[in-house]
Amino acid sequence: MKQNRYSSIVGHASKRLALAVIATLSGLTLSQPAHASNITIASPVNGTTVSTSVWVRAHNVGCGGLAPVVFGYSIDNNGTLHRGVTKYDIDATKVPFGAGTHTIHFKAWTTNGICPVASTTFRVGGSSSGTAAATSSIPSNAIGSANLDGKTWAYERDAAMPGSARGSTVYPASTPSWDTARKFYMTYSRRGGVRWHQSFAKDASATHFVYDTYVYITNPSQVANVEMDMNQVKGDGATVIYGVQCSTYSKTWEYTYVRSGTHWRSSNIPCNPRTWKANTWHHIQIATHRNTNGDVTYDWVNFDGGHHVFYNAKAFSAEKLGWPRGLLLVNFQLDGYNTGSGSITAFVHNFKVFRW
Repeated sequence: MKQNRYSSIVGHASKRLALAVIATLSGLTLSQPAHASNITIASPVNGTTVSTSVWVRAHNVGCGGLAPVVFGYSIDNNGTLHRGVTKYDIDATKVPFGAGTHTIHFKAWTTNGICPVASTTFRVGGSSSGTAAATSSIPSNAIGSANLDGKTWAYERDAAMPGSARGSTVYPASTPSWDTARKFYMTYSRRGGVRWHQSFAKDASATHFVYDTYVYITNPSQVANVEMDMNQVKGDGATVIYGVQCSTYSKTWEYTYVRSGTHWRSSNIPCNPRTWKANTWHHIQIATHRNTNGDVTYDWVNFDGGHHVFYNAKAFSAEKLGWPRGLLLVNFQLDGYNTGSGSITAFVHNFKVFRW
């Protein structure tokens, strides 16, 4: 594998029984025992500082092997339940909070009762602009892309990788949790890789981005790298490369920089895709921002509710590729681990990009 090469896009221009025992919406106490749950909190992130207007986002797939029938949240010690937009999702923008420390409790029920509660504690104070701590959540004024799962994805073997690889993709694909996921499948030899990609909008002026998706891999031991990138063509025609990957080689979240070509650099945040739990949905968010010159700051990664900040991860990451001005493009790439041959099956769900 060529560890110093950025391989996602350079050289290619085109890329799913109602609950009977509900007494009231405040309290919602059930006597049944709790089960292992799967609630992932997207915003606000635990331990961060946010503005007074908070975006409350979470996803839920039920517990104990059962789908949810109710999903909502309560704030601090107030028992009032605010229901999600669906039994799977909470997506409430501009929720007002006073200054100080607050806790949001996310609560889900199946026909067997309540699932374990997931909570996030955060501090409210000041504007959401200008400080690293405050930018650790997605602001409520961010522009969110449509759900990209069902859009058209193109793909090809990554020519910068050794070996060979062939890929495919299908939507919708059935998984244990969702029937609206997108499936990515590849066979490879000698650590080959496949890149999937799509252009989703035009915006030359946005400077901050969050790459946000759920990823499910059936056999992580086959995977060397999970690469998740975004690209933007500025008004001057330079393509900014917001490149991040979880690498088994450096065992970190790596990021890209441009210097006589585009290269990878390891970071302070540990990551190894071969240790990810198999057949499990992992919620991943990656935040980056740039300046007018094309210097990219890699801000943070949220992985399954854990918040991890990049340190000293600012680098020039732009080059002239002749792409249309304003183009926004996302990439999802899988690289094989075996020096012989193998195959990888992965799914993504609720794939979005936020920008501001």
